[in-house]
Amino acid sequence: MKKISKSLSLILVMMLLVTFLTACGDSDATSSDNGSQESGKELILATQTVGTAVYARAAAYGEVIKPVLPEGYNVEIQPISTGGAAAVLLLDENKAQLATANNVPAKKLFDGTYEEGRDVITSVSSILGGTDYTYFTIMFTDAFVKDTGYTTIEEVIENKHPARIVTKQPGSFGKTGADDLLEVLGTSFEELKSWGADAFHIDPNQMTDMLKEGKADISIDVVSLGQPAFTELTMTSKMHVIELSEETRAKLNEYGYANKVMPANSWTGQENDIQTVVGCETLIARNDVPEDVIYEITKAICENKSTLVEQVPAMEAFEPEQAADYLLNGLPLHPGAEKYFVEKGWL
Repeated sequence: MKKISKSLSLILVMMLLVTFLTACGDSDATSSDNGSQESGKELILATQTVGTAVYARAAAYGEVIKPVLPEGYNVEIQPISTGGAAAVLLLDENKAQLATANNVPAKKLFDGTYEEGRDVITSVSSILGGTDYTYFTIMFTDAFVKDTGYTTIEEVIENKHPARIVTKQPGSFGKTGADDLLEVLGTSFEELKSWGADAFHIDPNQMTDMLKEGKADISIDVVSLGQPAFTELTMTSKMHVIELSEETRAKLNEYGYANKVMPANSWTGQENDIQTVVGCETLIARNDVPEDVIYEITKAICENKSTLVEQVPAMEAFEPEQAADYLLNGLPLHPGAEKYFVEKGWL
């Protein structure tokens, strides 16, 4: 009898142990599931390196966004983007849910024209655009203008002049912009060389050195106003800032560039407004970020411009009433952003 009792006791202990372990397993699973749901509310905002103007702008967004996010949500700024197409690719791979981006490569990725063989990306949409601008900036040296009489890039290409052109390195937005410009003008760097022209794809300081030293005639770049290397160049050498024709601008619009006037005196010696095009900084999101979250983000940024300008003075150029313009975004608007802009009467 005692042996039976001992056996029953042992069985009961084993049953209790199994029940306990099962309960713990269920608890862990529940905890894991809850943790997964909670982590889904931690929005990563991908941006560029700490110390850049883009990072400063993203940090400012975070300050106005965090207080208005729906309960349980948070946003974390992470400097994991290298700019250009990287932002859209990070979101497409779900390595971030929000990102600072640029309208031109974003549009190309959405249209499937970014590079041959790359699939169209449709998992990403825009929140707003025009938070900063990089201007298509073409400069001729004074000696080149005096020697040739040319004052537009269209004349140079039409006459197949053997000019010496400098751009930034391959992979940069400046080089991509230069490629786009030549393409809409019906040529390419390879073809330019066939008629005796030359091209150097180098860093900005090397570009300006070659122009100052008379080793280059033309620079083609996409830059923010006040870019240090070109600011110093125009202060020490006479340069001509070149306007793009209406036809050329219209063709570049199809690539995602937006029309914008470069104000007079943006560079030393530039006495007149210049008609050109720009690339625009945008804020983008994965399509699966809830509509109410994006609505609050859009509203917070558009209705706190003064706070943003205090932290990032360049945000003065941001015009919330224009921020839904397709040319400033490059991607379709996220439904949450669209809802806000429609309510405001800006769309």
